[in-house]
Amino acid sequence: MDTTHRSSEPRRRHKRFRPPRAQVSCVPRGFWTSLLRKTNVALGLKDLSLGGAQIVADRPLKLGAKTDVTLWFPGVPYPVELEADVRWCKRDTLSLHPKWTAGLTIKHLSAADETRLADLDRTYLQTYLG
Repeated sequence: MDTTHRSSEPRRRHKRFRPPRAQVSCVPRGFWTSLLRKTNVALGLKDLSLGGAQIVADRPLKLGAKTDVTLWFPGVPYPVELEADVRWCKRDTLSLHPKWTAGLTIKHLSAADETRLADLDRTYLQTYLG
């Protein structure tokens, strides 16, 4: 009998943090979004790391879909802009209003945004996690 305990959560390369009062915009890419107005599907940011983000969305996101994500942080003059892929998406069955939680994997961001995100990561992890 195997008595070893295995975590249900895979090992992560980056620690997650929850920046207070951060705002997020997530716009899925696609044929119609390139022709029509770009619609932000994000309702909020649950957590963030150097490798990805977990957001709350107002609709389901297609697995593997490319998205344009913009993050605003209080006291930071410029937003962090990145391209991410949808890794998973689940319906929040406890909510009265339809909403989904989605995991996004960062695929591309500029050198300046990478530096900004690393600085935020360092600041929040040191401040809130001790």
